[in-house]
Amino acid sequence: MKNKLSLLLILLTLLFPKLTMAEGFMAAFEEIPLQDGLIEEEPFSYDTEELRIIEQYVSSSNLTKNDFLKFYTETLKSLGWEKINEKANSITFKREDESLTLTIEAENPLVVLFSLKPYSK
Repeated sequence: MKNKLSLLLILLTLLFPKLTMAEGFMAAFEEIPLQDGLIEEEPFSYDTEELRIIEQYVSSSNLTKNDFLKFYTETLKSLGWEKINEKANSITFKREDESLTLTIEAENPLVVLFSLKPYSK
């Protein structure tokens, strides 16, 4: 499945280069681009064949909350993630049997927690 996602991301990058403006991919989330200007912290991950649980902080002194949310809302949608919940400081996406929540913990400088876990209704 990870190979299919990587192939899909490469295809999307070729077809929509402006949408995927990023320097690379997040270390813990290899199929999610790292937005230019974000700095990754050391991730926590638990990964087995049955499930993945990953948490990783990113920060930026240059990006605004709105820039961050716009980039990831558009990018994740193009990668097959469906937005299922949005609150003032968090947004949650679902793809297949996983959910990904982006929680803004501070705005100046921007600090965001990416949290991936199995999806449950």
